[in-house]
Amino acid sequence: MVTTATPHGAPANFTLEQWIEFGLKNNIDDDQIYSFLSPSLPANSISRWLARIDRIEKAKRPKGTAAAAWGGKKNKLKGHAFEAMMHVILKSVPSFTVWKNVSTTTNEIDLLVKVGLAVQVSPIIRQWGSHFLCECKLVKEGINATWVGKLNSVLELHASEVGVLFSSHGAPKGKVRTQIHMHAFKSPPRVIVCISLDELKECENGKNFLRLISTRYVQTKSGASSLITQ
Repeated sequence: MVTTATPHGAPANFTLEQWIEFGLKNNIDDDQIYSFLSPSLPANSISRWLARIDRIEKAKRPKGTAAAAWGGKKNKLKGHAFEAMMHVILKSVPSFTVWKNVSTTTNEIDLLVKVGLAVQVSPIIRQWGSHFLCECKLVKEGINATWVGKLNSVLELHASEVGVLFSSHGAPKGKVRTQIHMHAFKSPPRVIVCISLDELKECENGKNFLRLISTRYVQTKSGASSLITQ
């Protein structure tokens, strides 16, 4: 049973069947539901962080600083900026509570996300359990087997069925994609959802973020090579 409120503020209880009937009568479709659960991203929420990353990349090496040390420092700063960008994006979903750089007894989690009650209306996100983990990879290479294996181990250690891997490159290919599907197929499943930077840029231009990660979840579970986000 769903508890909501009447236009006058008085509480009202609706069964699932009544809620569906209400939606049908008022022409409420998936687009409206996704828009409610995951509003549009704040203006420049991605481009401003990418501009910061670009400034870090182009920063000149200070005199007296070794090239290797300077490169390491820039990579660390760019990584922190990428994680901060993802923190903003995830927080745009009102039902997500997000913690950054969470230290555990075994390692550090880039982003830990608690799944709230309102988003349980989604039959997809409802399967994600109480929380999911996120890893952020801002590198020049594609998703590899090492990343997938490590994230799968982290999911097992922290009792999470879903991990979202945000990377600066495209979708996993070949043996890596097969590896991800096999993790999703086992019992209990460990579903690794891969999201690229190009897809995130599309979210800044109007694509719904929650619908995107939901579609990628279905893609991973089914083993499909590609699913277009509507």
